[in-house]
Amino acid sequence: MLYFRWIIFLGLTILSIVGIMPTIDYYSNYFGKDNLDDKNSSQIEDLKDKSLTLGLDLQGGIHMVLELDLVDLFVNLINDEYKNDFKEIEDFENSLKAIINKSTSLTFIDNLFDNYDNESLINYYSDFIPESIESKDELAMLKQIFKDKLATKLLSSTEIIRNRVDAMGVTEPVIQTKGNNQIVIEIAGIQDTSRAEALIKNTGKLEFIVVKDNGKTWNRMLNQMIESEDLRKYLYLFDGVSMKNFNSNITDLIIPYVFVKNTDKIFVEDILIKNNNYLIDSQFLWGKENQELSGYSQLFFLNKYVELSGNEIKNPRAQQFPIEDMNSGQWYISLEFVNPRDFEEITDDNKGKFLAIVLDDEVKMAPRINQKIAGGRAQITGNFSKTESKDMEAILIAGELPSKINIASKLRVDASLGSDSISSGFKSIIIALSLVLIFMILYYKGFGLLANFAMILNLLFILAFLSNPWINATLSLPGIAGIILTVGMAIDANVIIFERIREEMSKHKKVMDVIEFSYQRAFKTILDANLTTLISAGSLYLFGSGPIKGFAVTLSLGIICSMFTAIFVTKTIVLTFLSMNRIKKISI
Repeated sequence: MLYFRWIIFLGLTILSIVGIMPTIDYYSNYFGKDNLDDKNSSQIEDLKDKSLTLGLDLQGGIHMVLELDLVDLFVNLINDEYKNDFKEIEDFENSLKAIINKSTSLTFIDNLFDNYDNESLINYYSDFIPESIESKDELAMLKQIFKDKLATKLLSSTEIIRNRVDAMGVTEPVIQTKGNNQIVIEIAGIQDTSRAEALIKNTGKLEFIVVKDNGKTWNRMLNQMIESEDLRKYLYLFDGVSMKNFNSNITDLIIPYVFVKNTDKIFVEDILIKNNNYLIDSQFLWGKENQELSGYSQLFFLNKYVELSGNEIKNPRAQQFPIEDMNSGQWYISLEFVNPRDFEEITDDNKGKFLAIVLDDEVKMAPRINQKIAGGRAQITGNFSKTESKDMEAILIAGELPSKINIASKLRVDASLGSDSISSGFKSIIIALSLVLIFMILYYKGFGLLANFAMILNLLFILAFLSNPWINATLSLPGIAGIILTVGMAIDANVIIFERIREEMSKHKKVMDVIEFSYQRAFKTILDANLTTLISAGSLYLFGSGPIKGFAVTLSLGIICSMFTAIFVTKTIVLTFLSMNRIKKISI
C-alpha cells in the first residue's frame, strides 16, 4: 500500500517539476526583455505558450474604453424611406453630433428630444411605433424604445467583442459594460496593439457590391461634378507597366484599375464628400493598400445597392491554398451562402462585371464574374498573412457590430510595471511563507518540518497546474492573494491533524493506531471546511470575471492541493518513517 502511495506522490511531484520548468526558463531569461534574437522568436513563443500566463497587472497589456457611435447607431435606425435623402440625413447627423457634444451618454436621449424637432423624430422612426398608440403617447414610447435599443445594442456589441477577443487566444480578458454606452476591455500580454484595436473596433460589415461597368460611367460622373477637373488630376491608371494619369480621352477603362497616390487620398476624399449629392446610386470606396504598387491605393466606383450582406453567409474559414494550386501557400477566407441560389442569380445577372467584396467599407477584392457560379461558395483573397486571415475569420464568425465603435481611451500597461508587481507579490508570499515555516518548526518540531514540506509541495503543485495549457488559467495579483490564502489553509489542515494526534497520544494508544485514527478523524473536519470554501470559490469563478476568476482559480487549486498534501502526502511520509524505524512513541 505504501509503495502505491509513493508512486502517486513521486509521480505527481516529478510531473509538476517538469511542468514548471518552461515557466522558470521563460520568466528568468525572456520576460520583459527587449531586442531578443528574432531567430529564436518561434522557440520563445512556444516556451511562452507552455509557461504560466500572467494577468494584465503582472505582464502588461492593453486597457481600452470603447463607446458606441451614437450618430451611426441612430442614423441606421431611421426608416429606409428617409435614408435616400442625403441632405436631410446629413443635417440630422450634424444635429446629433452637436447634441452629443453637449451631453453625457446618460442624458443624450433626453437632450435629443429636447433639442430636435419631435415631429421629425416620430417620422424618422415611425416603424418602431405601433399604430394603436395614441399621438400623445408617441414621444414617451419612442424615448423608451431608444433607451431599450441602446441597452440591447450595448449588450450585443459586448458579446460580439468578447467572441473576437477569445479568438485571439488570450486568457481571462476583462470585458464589461460601463454606463449605457461604454465597454471596458483589459487584455493581458498583447504586444501588437494595432492588431487588437482592428479586431475589436472593426464593425465586421461584409457586403457584395457590383462595380460600375466602364470608363464612360466614370467620365459622365466626373463631368457632373463641380470639381471634376481637380479630381481627374489625382486619378491614375495602371497598364501593367506604369501609372498613367486619368484624362477625359479615356472612355474604355477597365474597372476597377484606378489608383490614387496615398499622399493624395485626403484631397480626393474631400472632393468626393463635397460632390456626394451627385452619387445618388453610386459610391466610392478605397481598396486594400496595394502591396505591388507601393505608394498607391485603389479607388473603386461601386453601385449603391448591396447585392448580398454578411448576414447571408455561413462557415467563414481561414485556409491556405494547397501546394498544387498556383497561389500555393497564400491565405484566403472561404465562405458559404445561406441561400446558394441568391449568389448564383447575382453572378448570372452580372456576367462580365466585377463583384467587389467589401469589409468595413474597404474593398478586399473585386474579381471579374466570367460565368454563373454554382454551389454557393466564394473566396476572399488578397495576399493576407496568417494573422490577417485568422482575424478576418474571427470577425466574420462573431458577426457584425450593431454600430460603429469609437475608442474613448487607450492605455498601454508596460511589462516593467508587471515585473514590479510580480516582485512585490512574490515577496509577500516569501514573507508569509517564512513566518509560517518558523512558527510550525518552533511549535510542532519534527511534524512542523513535515508540514512545511507539504506547504512547499502545495505551492509547487499550484504553479504546475497554473502552467498547464489545458487549465488555461491566468495569474494576477488577486490570484497571488489566493495563493497566500491557501498557504494558511494548507497549514490549517496540518494543524487539525497534529492536534488530533496529540489528543490520541494522551490516550496511550499504539503509534500506528494513533496515526491512522487521527488522520481518519481529521479527514471529515478538513473536508467539510475546505468543501464550503471550494463552493464559494466556484461561485466566484462562475459569476466573476477577469481578476476575480483568477483569484477563484488559484484558491480552488490551492484547496485541492492542500487537501492532497495534508491528508495523503504527510500520512505517506509519516507511515513510512514509523515503519522503517519501528518507533513506538512519538513526541509532538
